[in-house]
Amino acid sequence: MRFSWLGLIACLVLWACGSDEPSNYGGTTKPADAELIEDEGDEPGEKSEPEEKRDTTDKEYYIKSNLEATGDFSVDSVYDKNTSSYTYRIRTGNIVWYSQRVTKKAMGDESICYGEQDSNCSDYGRLFLATDFHTEFACPDSTRLPSTREWNLLESYRAKYAVIDTLMALEYGGTCEKDSVLKCSGIDTTGYYLTADGKVYVRKKDSEKASFIKAKDSSFYNIRCVGYPDFVESKKELPPCDTALYVPARIYVFSEKENYRCYPGNGGWHPDFSESCPEGGKSIVYHDTMMICLSNIWQLADIDYSPDSCTAKTKDSLVWFNGINYYCTGESWRRLTPLEDSIGVCNQRKAGVNDTVFSGVDIELYHCDSNEWREAVFDDYVGRCDDSSTVHMNDTIEFKYVRYICRGKGWTRYTDLEERFGVCTPEKLFMLENGTYDIENRKMEFLCDTSGWVKYTATTVIGKCDASNAGSVALYRDLYYECSFSRWNYAERLQNTYDSVLVCSPKNDGHVINAEDNPLEPYMKVVQCHYNSVTDKLMSLLTAFPKCYKEDEGKVHSEGSRQFYCGGAGYWHDYFDDLPLCTTRNIGELATSKDYGRVACTERGWRNISDLEAKYGVCSKRNEYTFKEDGEERFICLQENWRRYKDPSTFRIQGKAGEDK
Repeated sequence: MRFSWLGLIACLVLWACGSDEPSNYGGTTKPADAELIEDEGDEPGEKSEPEEKRDTTDKEYYIKSNLEATGDFSVDSVYDKNTSSYTYRIRTGNIVWYSQRVTKKAMGDESICYGEQDSNCSDYGRLFLATDFHTEFACPDSTRLPSTREWNLLESYRAKYAVIDTLMALEYGGTCEKDSVLKCSGIDTTGYYLTADGKVYVRKKDSEKASFIKAKDSSFYNIRCVGYPDFVESKKELPPCDTALYVPARIYVFSEKENYRCYPGNGGWHPDFSESCPEGGKSIVYHDTMMICLSNIWQLADIDYSPDSCTAKTKDSLVWFNGINYYCTGESWRRLTPLEDSIGVCNQRKAGVNDTVFSGVDIELYHCDSNEWREAVFDDYVGRCDDSSTVHMNDTIEFKYVRYICRGKGWTRYTDLEERFGVCTPEKLFMLENGTYDIENRKMEFLCDTSGWVKYTATTVIGKCDASNAGSVALYRDLYYECSFSRWNYAERLQNTYDSVLVCSPKNDGHVINAEDNPLEPYMKVVQCHYNSVTDKLMSLLTAFPKCYKEDEGKVHSEGSRQFYCGGAGYWHDYFDDLPLCTTRNIGELATSKDYGRVACTERGWRNISDLEAKYGVCSKRNEYTFKEDGEERFICLQENWRRYKDPSTFRIQGKAGEDK
């Protein structure tokens, strides 16, 4: 069965484009139902709908940010990490009210605590003498006492913004008058706040409206402080440049991203070419961007300073903060990855969903696996390929110009050989294909095996070489192979470990152990064993000897102090005191040597016999390739020993397609 990738792409494209939702939901777009509720007890960022009514299966659930844009009225916060609390700056036009009460004395002032009780200063604020010029210095730097007009302006904002009463938290701290003795009254019922122009702003606990009275020279009142803003949105909002009005030395102009300094006698406000800020932790907001004063520099705030909380109630929600999308894990905010920005966050609601990313002409496929996107595999689209029972077993599919096949262990790409010869399926089992050429320019063959196309070798055809047939030999393509080292190896020269005569050893010093004869040369090469007793080293050296054929049988050749005789079968032999000559006349004869034990005469000379030779007879060139039967086992005479023979009928491949033994 073969699938068309064009059909698959068409399905994917229809699936990816079929939603009515906007595709750019990774930006500032928020669903219409993602409003905040302001009821008491709800946390910032909570959704307006009950939790069970959320529908977030298609696109991400966005919460509306609590950031309030700076304008004619705004509330700025200063975060103190040491106390984990906020104080507030309430902006009404170009005046900023400081929410914290003044509890500390100014240098040289005559301020008191109500009833001369220190606890009242911390609870209600310190009371300052109306006629004491030091009172002005009780306000923080760059701030001052508000005028009657500015208190009146605050009242107009109070009528419109109820949050002012909550954040200003004007205390009903009463007043004290000093004559001969100190007399205090009004605590917890009336608040008295001194103005800069000799009046007192009065708020009664049970009245919504405020009033003004004339300040008495001998009376003490609470104070609040105002100042000009530390920042404005644009240069046109800069206040009048008049240092007499306590204009701060610098104001940060948000649109210019730098501070401006007031030069009263030199044309007003000019760039300061700096971004310094006056109060650590103070934050400002402008067009969805939150800045915060850290290390005396205005900086983009990170998500830790956002007023939006990430809790179990807002889990899986997103918020757009300072140009970055953040995802709520239920415990903390984290940035979206580029992939999540494109296709959304993978969470439990999306488990098992597939999605597509188009990059030019390329298509990237992803699968939501638990809580993480991963590259999609064919299992996710066309079905799993787990084992041999799958309905897709041996099916092929072509997708994005790449071909795949199911072999029961997952969808895999065609190998290079399958691209050349076609897919290897059970119908082609054990079929041969001619392939490339090796470094010796020999044409190589490949076989369709159970695991795919493999190089055609002896091991592929004969079967596994394991402990059960170690040492066995098999005839493959007219050549003998031996099972050794877990594979079938060409048996060019097999070892006969039983022999101690025709091997190089200390006691065989000077002996002839082998020979090489080239008919085109006038002499033959004899392999002699040489032992150095000083260094205890053995060497096999080639020495030129005369030819040794049948007509030369019995001839003697001297080499140094040693003599050798020709056996007549192409080999020169050593003399042994207790053994007769070994020639073509007595090949196969058995004898016993005091130095070497049981030996037999062969074409190469006297040598030890193996256990199998003791059982089946001597194996020499005269009877090579003959067989001996022993029950179900069969032995072949090969290279001077009987060896267990693996019959071709037991080979894994019999040469017929479809058979697998």
